[in-house]
Amino acid sequence: MQNILELYKLGISDDAIMEMVELNPEIKDLDDNEINEKIEILKSINCNDRQIKNIISSNALYLSRLNTDIINLLNRLNSLGFNSLNILIDSNPYILNLDVFEVDNYIDKRLKNGEVLEDIVDDLEGNPSLFLDI
Repeated sequence: MQNILELYKLGISDDAIMEMVELNPEIKDLDDNEINEKIEILKSINCNDRQIKNIISSNALYLSRLNTDIINLLNRLNSLGFNSLNILIDSNPYILNLDVFEVDNYIDKRLKNGEVLEDIVDDLEGNPSLFLDI
């Protein structure tokens, strides 16, 4: 598990790393480059070191997601009008486990109920736990 060094560099503790591996055994097979790519994706949405540590240690599944899926999701959220993606993702790191089609289906359902996109986005930004309903 060579990649553990990268997790230590983030300030993640031994206990937290062991819990992460228990939740997502694929972490053991990732290399430093794959971990660094996930960190760079978070930096691209202006996450600071504390946010990166929180997101990765809270959501171990993030590390084994495809980069293209994550980038597509972040681009979609941005195009829908979500501001401050770093704060949104830090508030609910599990958002990163969603696929674009899941977000689109949720938004479409609410639009069909007569809601306005801006209100839906404001609602989700104001209460990031609503993403768990998606």
